[in-house]
Amino acid sequence: MNKRGAYFFVIDALIAASIITMSLIIIFTSHNLRPDTNPTLRLVEDYSDFLITTKVREFQGAYVQSLIDNGNITDRDNSLLQQLTEFYFYNKTRNNTQIMWNFTEEISHGLVPQQRSVMLLINDTLIYTRQLTLPNQSNLMLSTKKLSFKKINDSYIYGPVVVEVMIWI
Repeated sequence: MNKRGAYFFVIDALIAASIITMSLIIIFTSHNLRPDTNPTLRLVEDYSDFLITTKVREFQGAYVQSLIDNGNITDRDNSLLQQLTEFYFYNKTRNNTQIMWNFTEEISHGLVPQQRSVMLLINDTLIYTRQLTLPNQSNLMLSTKKLSFKKINDSYIYGPVVVEVMIWI
């Protein structure tokens, strides 16, 4: 009688082992078919974070250095986004359109790969664009919006302005 009970335990153990083995095989052989958009999503977030956190003095670029030497950039402790906001503010009295374009082009040159299109808008005004394809023909377009303020002098703070960065493939 004792041997018959032991057979049931052995058979139960074999059934349990086969269920566990089949479950592990199914889990490890299943594939994720969702397309990976993470690199582009990280790219647009990293680019906007770079604009917010990098100071003008920390950015090593020939055009930025020429703007500092010419006196177009007076405060080297501005973040790159604050400097763009200042250029945008003074664009009403001076024509800074080409300065903003070249400034943004130099900033985005090393950060956004050449196979990606990029556009930067401030208050829906085009500041910079590099288009390989038209935005309405893109397979994937991601954008991020940030608010920016700029202290112009001791008594005036300009803003908020909406800065939108769009990257697409």
